[in-house]
Amino acid sequence: MEAARQNGAAIPALCQYDGHENGNCRLCMVEVKGSAKLVPSCSTTVRDGLVVTTDSERLGEYRKSVIAMLMRSHGTHEGEKESKCLLHAYASQYGIKESRTVSTESVADKSHPGIVFDPSLCIYCRKCVTACNEEQGNYVIGLADMGSRIALKFDGGVPLGESKCTSCGACVDVCPTAALIEEDWVKADETVKSVCPYCGVGCTVEYGIRENRIVWARGIKGVGVNDGKLCVKGKFGFQFGSSSERLRKPLIRRSGIEKSPIGGRPVKEVFREVSWEFALHRIASRIKKIQDKFGTDSIGGIASDRSTNEDIYSFQKLMRATLGTDNVDQSATLCHSPSAAMLSWSLGAGAATNPIRDVLNSSTILVVGSNTDRAHPVISSYIKKASRQGSSLIVVDPRRVELANSADMFLQIRPGTDVFLFSAIAKYIVDSGTYDREYVRKFSEGFDEYLRSLAPFDLESAERITGIPAETIKKVAVAYSTAKPSSIFWTLGITEHRNGSDNVSSLVNLAILTGNIGIQGGGLNPLRGQNNVQGGADMGAFPGSLPGYQDPTDESVRQRFESAWKAKLPAAKGLKSTEMIQAALKGKIRGMYISGENSVRSHPNTSEVIAALKSLDFLVVQDLFLTETAELADVVLPAASAMEQEGTFTNTERRVQMVHKVLEPPKGAKPDWQIYSDLSQKLGYDLGFTESAGIMREMSELAPTWKGINYDRLQESGLQWPVHSENSQGTSLLHAGGAMRGKARFRPVSWHDLRVDRYPYVLITGRYREQYHTATMSSRSPVITRLTEGPVVEMNRDDMKRENVNENDMIEVFSKAGSIKARARSNENLQPGVMFTTFHFSKLPANILTASEFDAITKTPAYKDTRVSILKARG
Repeated sequence: MEAARQNGAAIPALCQYDGHENGNCRLCMVEVKGSAKLVPSCSTTVRDGLVVTTDSERLGEYRKSVIAMLMRSHGTHEGEKESKCLLHAYASQYGIKESRTVSTESVADKSHPGIVFDPSLCIYCRKCVTACNEEQGNYVIGLADMGSRIALKFDGGVPLGESKCTSCGACVDVCPTAALIEEDWVKADETVKSVCPYCGVGCTVEYGIRENRIVWARGIKGVGVNDGKLCVKGKFGFQFGSSSERLRKPLIRRSGIEKSPIGGRPVKEVFREVSWEFALHRIASRIKKIQDKFGTDSIGGIASDRSTNEDIYSFQKLMRATLGTDNVDQSATLCHSPSAAMLSWSLGAGAATNPIRDVLNSSTILVVGSNTDRAHPVISSYIKKASRQGSSLIVVDPRRVELANSADMFLQIRPGTDVFLFSAIAKYIVDSGTYDREYVRKFSEGFDEYLRSLAPFDLESAERITGIPAETIKKVAVAYSTAKPSSIFWTLGITEHRNGSDNVSSLVNLAILTGNIGIQGGGLNPLRGQNNVQGGADMGAFPGSLPGYQDPTDESVRQRFESAWKAKLPAAKGLKSTEMIQAALKGKIRGMYISGENSVRSHPNTSEVIAALKSLDFLVVQDLFLTETAELADVVLPAASAMEQEGTFTNTERRVQMVHKVLEPPKGAKPDWQIYSDLSQKLGYDLGFTESAGIMREMSELAPTWKGINYDRLQESGLQWPVHSENSQGTSLLHAGGAMRGKARFRPVSWHDLRVDRYPYVLITGRYREQYHTATMSSRSPVITRLTEGPVVEMNRDDMKRENVNENDMIEVFSKAGSIKARARSNENLQPGVMFTTFHFSKLPANILTASEFDAITKTPAYKDTRVSILKARG
């Protein structure tokens, strides 16, 4: 079949699934010379001398008989949904008329808010079973019984909406008869292929467009890093673009209206609509006034990591070249800055070392502080596939996350003890002699000092402090150091601590120690949260780093940028976003430009953030919607989303990919880069941009690691930086043959007990699978809204019993930063003393509780280690 396709010969098939043997429908039979019988093309391998006939009178009659047989028991589609049925298309092609001989009456399963299953349309091809179980690793769908009693079942026989379905839609995307289909599916007028605007996996999505609205989304098997797989957000989270709540005109705060949350007031009472010309003139004049009075560094800016690389590059250029300040940041400070900083310090590049799918080459996989099934479901599917194929999977987390169910070893560590655990593992590896002496000798430095630093991390102490038995620690050490190649994956459970940088370094040290750097199936892989947070850092949107991670204190670098930009670069290193908030409270930052970042909800210590933003002389917020942060602004600018323009994203494996324009933006909204360019003109400086491709050209000219990147070269599957020339195919594997910085550096770490006696619980904040960040986009998608559980605080059952708290009781949660009220719900996956909630919901503003406590090096907040106490709420 594959050979026929490559040579332009079409063979009809209903059950064929690339990469899997199925062969149920028998529609794809062909003639092979020398064989009296027809053979299935989907499972017959080509060989020299094979003569195949794909179309003949005999084949035509055979295919008609198969199609006619299937059509006799095929039900009736609703509305336009028949046009998605491949069986109907073949029936039309072969002249088969509907002639049902059996009853097709059935009750469709409409229990799921986004997916309908009609059993009368099912031909039991098993493609949905393969997609759900072998591709996604969810094991929800199965076939029961045989012959005339055969039936498709969810979790053994419950309605789809009551099953453990993750709503990834893989079953829908492969169903050839539309028996499984989106509840609101309609035929599209056109399709556009682009990149998902949610997490950092960078999945390729094909969108169906009708009347400038996205009407469906699907993955494409064989295409993109996701190979056709999506998660619930990629499948159903696209409606935000057409939301009636989109901002469409610039808004200016009415004179005399206090900066405070709008609440139930009409927006028109607080803001008035103005023209773009008026709004940009107001912004330019106020910024000039503030800088004239308080200095260039009295202004700070936060870029949006939901934007394209071109948008973010333009923003940092606006801040540095136009406004003359290095006070520019992006969301990495709130999440993976410790990963980038420590990887860069030890290896020379602050990014993942290996491609996503390379996990399939790992013998041992260590997943730490990552609820991968929820935060990065597509990557989780690859990890689970590797585990099924024989890789040893080790999961470390304070919560029994879903991936732990697939693990060979699960270590339910006490919160905040990661450094001790991984240093104890390293010490045991050294003591037992299983470290990679050759790699350490040839490719690393600082080993002796590191060796001395391991002295306190003995197994007995590690068991007492981490709660992990010494014998288990030994087993992990042996597996990671001897069953190579070994890979490490982590997310914010490692970074969002007061010692987040040391947490990351303890993992980096392990990889260097065992020589799991620069090899296929090995590596260090921080999984990035936002769709373009990697790109935001690449573009230089953080203090002290120019595009391409170039050092502004390097005179040759400085001269190159100043010559290209025809502007003097800021002399002093600027402030991170968390530092800007503190500086605003002290009156040092007087104005801010916040683009696409809902800081009131995303930054720690919400009360303090609101106070800081209210204290500013001038606040500009640029976004898709009137967020809680925008409600405090003096000027609000309506932005086009990344789906409404051309540009690029960089995913978690450093892959730069084209983002294509899927929709026209709402009338009045503009692309971010265009807004920055227009504003810069008002401020007296020309950014020099008239199209997004020109921005990429400038980036490539100034950043050596991006030199070979241009739009033409990105059209197929993108490129992984560094790409040093147009002849380079990019770099899939970093540090092969040695670290980019020369030699890999060990970084000694230490551990301190940070428990606070008067706060007996540790509150961890994180994500639901269905929602994203502060839910600015995902909450505007109806299917996702209906799938999402309401905001709750989860507790260990024994803790609830001890506190006399029942299921769904209201509790009050206290920290040194503030208090909130919420409903309590038990979760058996939580260990005693640990609580969990999300920050998605305005009705549960969890960051009121997170204090202004940060990693000392990167100023990343300690979201995963908030110490709290509780009381059962009265009434």
